[in-house]
Amino acid sequence: MKLTVHLAREDVADFSELIRPVYIESLGLEELDPTDSLGFPAQAYIQQDKPTQPKWLAFLKPHFDVSDIWNTSTSFVLLVKVSERIFALTFGMSGYSALDPARLEKGFGLRVSANSVDEDDLITVDTRNLDAVTRQQRTHLSTGSRISEFSIPLEQDWVRRIQGKTDKLSYVSSLAGADSLQINLSAPLKRLPDVLTELLERYEATDYKRGFPFLDYFQPLSAGSEVVSALDEMLLEWVKGRREGKISLAMPQIIDDEQVNHFEISARRKVVELDEVTLSSAYRFLDECYEGEDPLVDTKIVPIADSGQASGKKRTLRDWVVCELEHSGKTYVLSLGDWYEVNRDYVTSVNDAIRKIPDMTDEFNFEEWDPKEKEGDYNDRVAKKRKWVLLDKDNYYIGGPSQKIEICDLLSKDMHLICVKQQSSSATLSHLFSQGSVSAELYRGEQDYKDRIYRDASEYWQEVIEEPADGPVIVYAIANDRTGSLADTLFFFSKISLLFNARIVQRLGLGVALARIPMPEGSLRRKKRKPRKKPAPQPS
Repeated sequence: MKLTVHLAREDVADFSELIRPVYIESLGLEELDPTDSLGFPAQAYIQQDKPTQPKWLAFLKPHFDVSDIWNTSTSFVLLVKVSERIFALTFGMSGYSALDPARLEKGFGLRVSANSVDEDDLITVDTRNLDAVTRQQRTHLSTGSRISEFSIPLEQDWVRRIQGKTDKLSYVSSLAGADSLQINLSAPLKRLPDVLTELLERYEATDYKRGFPFLDYFQPLSAGSEVVSALDEMLLEWVKGRREGKISLAMPQIIDDEQVNHFEISARRKVVELDEVTLSSAYRFLDECYEGEDPLVDTKIVPIADSGQASGKKRTLRDWVVCELEHSGKTYVLSLGDWYEVNRDYVTSVNDAIRKIPDMTDEFNFEEWDPKEKEGDYNDRVAKKRKWVLLDKDNYYIGGPSQKIEICDLLSKDMHLICVKQQSSSATLSHLFSQGSVSAELYRGEQDYKDRIYRDASEYWQEVIEEPADGPVIVYAIANDRTGSLADTLFFFSKISLLFNARIVQRLGLGVALARIPMPEGSLRRKKRKPRKKPAPQPS
C-alpha cells in the first residue's frame, strides 16, 4: 500500500489544530469514526467531492452526446498520535489541502529519505536551482545509483526530493520524500504506530550528513519567528512596489505539462486564466484585479487540467515566489513558501570561489554607461572607441534560423570574448553567464564556430589573428551602480550561477574573468515602473 505521510510540528498538540476550519465549515469534510478500536489515538476525516463536468465538454457538446459525463473524487485524512507527535496520512487531491501547511514540518520527507535510503540505491532526485531564472527537474535512473551518478551540479542545484530503496525500516522497502513522505507499506493499519515510530527515529537521525551533507546548506526558519516576520514584511513591500530584481515566480511542484491546460489566478472572487505564470503576469493581475493589503496570501494560483479540475494543489502567490534577501548581515532565500537561512560556511565557500575568478576591471577601465543608453548603443560606442569587433546581435546559427547564439558582444584583439549586461536582475545575469559557457562549449566543440571568430577578427584588423597559447578568455562585463568589486556586490543567486558557468568554461580550457562597467551611483535603483493605467470611466 502506498501512503503519503506528513509530520506535524512539535507545538501541535491536538488533532483539530491540523485541519483547516473552512474544510469542515464549508467544504464538506466530515469526521469518520472507525468501525472497531484501533488501539492508538487517531482521528479520521472524509470528503466526498461534488460531481463536476470536465471543461472540455463545451468543445465536444455541439457534435457528441456527452451531457452525462461527470468527474468525482473522494479524499481522506487520517491523523495519528505516536510518541507525543501527530502524523497525518492523506488520500486524494483534497486530503493534503485540508491540512494547515503552516503546522507541518518542512523537509520531513526529505530528511527521513536521506537518513534511510541506501546510498547506492537512489532512483530519483528532484532539484531546483537557486536563481531567479528557476529550473526544476526530475532525474530518474533505471537502476539504483549514488548521488554522484545523477550528474547534478550540487553547488548550484538544491535537492528537494529523493527516492530510493532502503533496508533500514521494518515494513518499508522504498520511499520518497520532500516535505511529505511517500512509502510503500507492507503492514496492516494496526501496525501503523510501529511504522510511524521508526519514521520519527529516522527523521531525528543524522546519517544524512555522510551521504548528503549539502542538505545543510539551507536551514529552514520557523514560521512565526521574528526573522520570518521581518522577511515577510520586506517581501510584501517588494511586491507592492512591483520590484523585479532578485525575485521571480516558479511552479511550486513538478507537474507533467500534458496535465495542465492553463492556470487560474484568483483573489477575492476575481479569477483570471493564464497560459503561463510569470512575475509580469502576476503583477498585471494585481494591477487590474486586486486592491487588498496582502497579495502574497490573498492571491491563489492553481493549475487546471483540460477536464476543468485542478491538476495540482492551489497555492498562494507566496508559495510561487523565489527571492533572495539580505537581513542583519545574513542571506535568506524564499522557496516553496518557506524561508531558509543560507549556511554561513556555504556562503563563505561561494564567496571565496568567486574571488578566485580574475577581476580585470582595472585593466579594461570601461567607459561609464549612461543609464539612458541602451545596451546596443553602449557596445557600439565602446567598440568604435577601442577599435574592437562588435559582435552584439551578430548571431551564429547552429543548424537553422531558430538555433542561434551570440558569440559575445565585444571581441578584443587579445581574444577576450566580452559578454556585456547590466546588473539589473538575477535573471539578466543568469542569461549573461549562460551565454559565456555556451559560447565556450561551441568554441571547443564546433570547428566552424571557432573559425568564424578568427575570421571576423582577421578581417576587422586586416591581419591574421591566431589563437592565444592559453586560449581565449570569456569576460563577463557587468555594469552596476555600486561601489566595490563584483565579488562583493553581485546577488548571491547570481554568484551561484556565475560559479557554475565559470567552471564549465574552465573545464573546457578557456579562461574566465570579470570586469565591472561603472554606472552613476544609484542609477539602476532609480528606475521606475510605468504607472498603472487607470480604467476609463464607464458611462452612467
